[in-house]
Amino acid sequence: MSVNSCGYRSYGDVGLLMLVATLGAWATVPALAQQPEGAQAPAVEVSADAGAESLFNDFLHYARLGRFTAADGFAKALLAKPDLDPVAILEAAEKDRKSVETLLILIKNSSIGLNAAKVLELIHEGEHLRRQDLGRIQANIAKLGGDPQQEYLATRYLADSGEYAIPAMVAALLDPAQEALRPRLILALPQIGKPAVNPLVMALRMRDDDIRQHVIRALGEIGYPQAVPYLLRLTIDEKTSEATRQAAAAAIARIEAISGRKLEGTTPELFFRLAEKYYDEDESVRADPRLDRANVWYWDEVGQTLNPIVVPTRIFGAVMALRCTEEALRLEPNQTDAIALWLAANTRRESRLGMNTESGDPSESPQEPDATRPAVFPRALYFTQAAGPRYAHLMLRRAVKDRDAAVALGAIEALRVTAGESSLVGTEDYKQPLVQALHFPNLLVRIRAALALGAALPKSQFVGSELVVPMLATALKQTGKAQMLVVDADQENLNRVMGELRNADTEVIGETNFYRAMSRVRVEFQTLSAVYLSSDLADPGLPVALDELRAEFVYAKAPVIFLVKPQQAVLVEDMAPGDLYVERVDAAAAGAALRERYERIVARTGERSIDAELALSLALQSTETLRRIAADGRTVFQVGLAEPALIGALSSSSEELQVRAASVLALLPAETAQRSIAHVALTAENTESLRVAAFASLAESAKNFANLLEPAQIKELVRLAREEENLTLRTAASQALGALNIADNQASEILRSYYRG
Repeated sequence: MSVNSCGYRSYGDVGLLMLVATLGAWATVPALAQQPEGAQAPAVEVSADAGAESLFNDFLHYARLGRFTAADGFAKALLAKPDLDPVAILEAAEKDRKSVETLLILIKNSSIGLNAAKVLELIHEGEHLRRQDLGRIQANIAKLGGDPQQEYLATRYLADSGEYAIPAMVAALLDPAQEALRPRLILALPQIGKPAVNPLVMALRMRDDDIRQHVIRALGEIGYPQAVPYLLRLTIDEKTSEATRQAAAAAIARIEAISGRKLEGTTPELFFRLAEKYYDEDESVRADPRLDRANVWYWDEVGQTLNPIVVPTRIFGAVMALRCTEEALRLEPNQTDAIALWLAANTRRESRLGMNTESGDPSESPQEPDATRPAVFPRALYFTQAAGPRYAHLMLRRAVKDRDAAVALGAIEALRVTAGESSLVGTEDYKQPLVQALHFPNLLVRIRAALALGAALPKSQFVGSELVVPMLATALKQTGKAQMLVVDADQENLNRVMGELRNADTEVIGETNFYRAMSRVRVEFQTLSAVYLSSDLADPGLPVALDELRAEFVYAKAPVIFLVKPQQAVLVEDMAPGDLYVERVDAAAAGAALRERYERIVARTGERSIDAELALSLALQSTETLRRIAADGRTVFQVGLAEPALIGALSSSSEELQVRAASVLALLPAETAQRSIAHVALTAENTESLRVAAFASLAESAKNFANLLEPAQIKELVRLAREEENLTLRTAASQALGALNIADNQASEILRSYYRG
């Protein structure tokens, strides 16, 4: 089985008989189609002059015969044609009412699924382009004035165009030259249905009060609650005419009747609730997830027209949440929850554009532009910092609830740079999310929370304070390597996948049993970068394994890639619908495909992994924080809990980290701490700069806690202070020796060693 770039799965030509049997009910299948394509099948030549429709039809014809090699030749020729018109392929497909079914079967059950998927994508692109065709939309608007059959068909075609039909229909309603069409347009407008709502609520800003009342009635007949805040705003606007106010009230009542529920609340409250739906990407308001792009509609006050701004679908919910919170804040500026939601939505928008939410660097560019924002627009961190600690806490509370790492990181960074102890910790409810973030599924969030709490140097106990230093110690242990798990009952494939994934930057645990695998992960891994689960797992099966993984809070957002085997293809296809953290790949896929699925999850969710550079940065920040805690001496934290990790950091490949770790150990009253510093200082293989810094830390430790060294270390230190040829090292060693104050006559011995008679 293989997985093509479109995400469809194919299982090889073993699916030939299944394909023929499935198609047999509606396609004429000669005897040749019931056996594998071989030498007895005549060769088929593809004419260089063949048109797109002819190539499409021949592709389907030979596929239905089971002659996949010939079919694939026609598919390749079709896809290679210059200036290929997707709409023309769509029209060809519409002439063959079973064409899409054929393509779907080929995608799932044949070796030519890759090109079949590309042809199907071409058809979908044709549908999308035809929906947007302004000439076609305007022609159908004109046909509304025809006989009943023409009016019916025109309305149906306009409904097919969905939201793209609304600007032209509104323009026609406002055009005095098309007044004769107005009654038909008014009847057709509600027939567009839900796709009409977003552009129509923006059209409520039009100056023509009579036409606006028709738009209001259309929204009422369509019946979707997302229009209610916009309609309710009209009823409280003093500039609204009485007739329009009554129409809006009637439309709200109609929507409530259709939806079967009372939509109570003030206008700003309803805008806030709608913003939350967009932010949560609720199914009732989200953009079509099958499309890469979505429209955000605006009303042009000067031209009195509707215009879309196209955005990546993955940021549509965040952008619409921003708009709705802005509407709420215009009506009620002090709405605290709306401010916090705006900050969260803006941070999520930024993360899904591939930007680092912990950065305020205005020069960082998104992977794709967001034209809904001004050309000069500050980073999300700017807004969160400016809002102050209270709003950052509220934003973090939402991120913790949603387990949204990117938003959590943005909030924590704002707290780190703006909040002191009194603003970071306390008994107030709104301050609890920072402590709760110490249990966050994402390791980077847990470390950032610990760094922020540690830097505040709190003097009073708080729930979770005992977790801070261990988490700072965890930061010291990070290597920057991805840590991945593979579970496959097939030992041969398990070994193969592990080998494909493992490299200098990736550690892999592999097991044939899920429970045994998770036991190892909890002991051996600091985090879980990705989980590859075979579709044929048993004891437990794949659905139970996924549920148990998600039920364990720390792994609730771990990226999961299903290794799909032919027998479970249908099961896996229907599992975890809408889960942004799940992907599927052929169980036999090569390493590039295995990693590509993981990277796709990371890009889609905005998750930031800990690479080598970030790991070192976190470790350095941790040592800085631990030293401040130790130097303060009055905080609730016990730095001694980090001693093993600090000693481990002395063996780091980063000299800067070694130096900083030694400086923290110098403040710990422990023999092991002082002796570990001395080991670094006395090791001849270390660099001069490292040894000099270690001698300085050893001197600091000695001044704080006197001599805790082993006799052998003291002997070597005295030797260096007396005999080391490198005077820089000898001087550094003498500083440590003096601080240790180990013998009354050491000064005399050193002075006498220079006697030359």
